[in-house]
Amino acid sequence: MSSNTGISPHATRFIHSYATATALGASSSPPDLQACATAMSTHYLPNLISYTLGTSTSVATPSEASKGTLTHLQKLASAGVGTDIRLVRVAVKEISEFAAAVFVTWELVVDDFSIADEEKAKSKGGEDKARKAKGWRWRNCYGYRRMSREVDGEEVVDKEGFEYIVSDEEVGELIKRVPKYFES
Repeated sequence: MSSNTGISPHATRFIHSYATATALGASSSPPDLQACATAMSTHYLPNLISYTLGTSTSVATPSEASKGTLTHLQKLASAGVGTDIRLVRVAVKEISEFAAAVFVTWELVVDDFSIADEEKAKSKGGEDKARKAKGWRWRNCYGYRRMSREVDGEEVVDKEGFEYIVSDEEVGELIKRVPKYFES
């Protein structure tokens, strides 16, 4: 049973929770990448499938998800682009009472200067207009699932999280900037 408002508010709240977890990768100096990876992986359902550029990877457990996420974050840091990943935009497409496709635009901010900062500087016509953000944006699609039921008039959530991720743009844009990313 889902609430009367549909799945969209739940999916939106959930992706914002995921963005908060993702932000842990840049919230301290040095960033606590293990805490970030652990927090991010709590949003993945068991047997999550990641689809990327024609390949798929299944992640069976939260522990496996945390380990893989930590490796990814460490590689971003060692590649010199950092782990300051920010949510830019969210669009939710309801699939059913219990599922939604969540389209999220992310930005990787490099050297603490975002694309939004660059756009503001250009619109003001100031000296900073020549400065170009080194980061980039991409869009992923997350398959959000929420199963709940009513018990004594209260909603009980049995299962909530991402079942799949389609990350073609994320990986494609990363490879453009860090061509040997997957070689190490």
